Amino acid sequence: MQKPTQSLFTSPQFSSLSIIYALWRRKVFIAALTLLGAGTTAAIVSRLEPVYTAYAVILVESQKIPETFVPATVQTALEAQLDTLKQQVLSTERLWSLVEGFGLYRRERSRATKEEILRRMRDDITISLSRGWSARGPGAFEVEYQAPRPETAADVANRIGMFFINENMRQRTDEAEATSRFLNTQLGAAEGRLREQEGKLKEFKLTFNGELPEQEGALLAAVAQGRTELLGIQDGMARAQQSLLILESSLSYAQSNLRDRQERVRAAAATAAALGMRAVPASSPPPPPTPLEQAQSDLRSLRTRYRDSHPEIQRMMAEVARLQKEEEDTRRAVNAAAARGAGAADTSAAPERRADAGAGESEQADQNRIQELAGQIAAVRQELDSLDQRRQRVLQEVADSQERIRKLPVRVQQLAVITRDYETSKQNYQSLLSKKLAADVATDMERWHKSQKFVMLDAARPPQKPTKPRRVMLTAAGAVFSLALSTALAFLLELRRGVLLGEWELPTGTSVLGRIPRMKLGSA
Repeated sequence: MQKPTQSLFTSPQFSSLSIIYALWRRKVFIAALTLLGAGTTAAIVSRLEPVYTAYAVILVESQKIPETFVPATVQTALEAQLDTLKQQVLSTERLWSLVEGFGLYRRERSRATKEEILRRMRDDITISLSRGWSARGPGAFEVEYQAPRPETAADVANRIGMFFINENMRQRTDEAEATSRFLNTQLGAAEGRLREQEGKLKEFKLTFNGELPEQEGALLAAVAQGRTELLGIQDGMARAQQSLLILESSLSYAQSNLRDRQERVRAAAATAAALGMRAVPASSPPPPPTPLEQAQSDLRSLRTRYRDSHPEIQRMMAEVARLQKEEEDTRRAVNAAAARGAGAADTSAAPERRADAGAGESEQADQNRIQELAGQIAAVRQELDSLDQRRQRVLQEVADSQERIRKLPVRVQQLAVITRDYETSKQNYQSLLSKKLAADVATDMERWHKSQKFVMLDAARPPQKPTKPRRVMLTAAGAVFSLALSTALAFLLELRRGVLLGEWELPTGTSVLGRIPRMKLGSA
């Protein structure tokens, strides 16, 4: 029965009953197409190459020696370290050695380039981290590899795991040795700078020795000692000058005494001769003060200033005693000559000779005394010259010390700059030396594999069943897809026929006049 033209109806009506009825009419078509699709999918899935996945678990083993004793020089986080190792392990050279060593991707190598094969292999390798009991960091990581054969998958996974282990050891050792070499270079440079600063400090101290801040106390003590020494020198010079005056006065007295003695001797000789000739003058003028009287006057003057224990008073007392003895001797000689002057002329010659002999001895004593005083005066003058030279030297030393004290603030500032640079260089050298020693110990620790390292915790074993493809799931998916496709095609075919499937498709309010049953045409 042909469907009425569109003008007779406002719009066709579709319902779930129409869809079910249409699909039921095409049930054979749907079943056949679904079976065909499911069979084709099963055939294709059965021809897919199986893929086996092997897992190798590598443990991240902590440092054996406590870090409080030996800190590690390699402080890279495990994630960053694995990223670096992954780039090195999955390098072109290493992967291609695996491809050739295990004969991987034989069919692909005949029609694909080397880069495509390496890209395929990188896709088949998976590195995944796994957390341990502590949430601070991963305790292990897994290396997965997919291959058509289970033995190949296990061998390649184990080989890649060993690549990680060996490369980690090599990289940590290289980093520790590089750190040690770098610190050694920096330590050499720091030592050179320290020696340079030490040389500057030494040169400064040698150049300005005596003007350094730590010598301020010695300079002040030297100034005080110099001033004390100057007072002593001045006292000594005053005593020496006083002694010089006394000695010069004594010398003058001795010389005057010698002249008077010579005059008295000549006068005594003349008197003796005159008495012998009875030609003695009636009177003579009063004599001048004798040396004895002058010495006694000087002794009285010294006693007004010094005590009797003073050396000058002792010397003048001895001088007075000597002059008194000489005066007494002269007086006795003159009296003896006068007593004998009245005798006979032939007997007068002998006393004159004895008087001349006594006067000669006194004159010789005076000359010896004059020479002794002259020597003492020369010694005192030499002492004065020595004291004056010493005084000039001490004055110069005090002036030099005062000049150095005046320069101390400048030297303090200059020394502070040099000392600051020296201390900085010294601290830098000590710090680098400590780090260098620690780096050497850490390098030995890395060489002996006592630091953090990778250990093959669970080696990859050949898997028992493939992980891909999932044949049941793929076959079921193909069957479902075939059913959906056949259902859609059947519905479209019924839709294109343009027939009414039932009165439920008529517009609302349409009256059904009658139903014509399906008539099957038989043969005549």
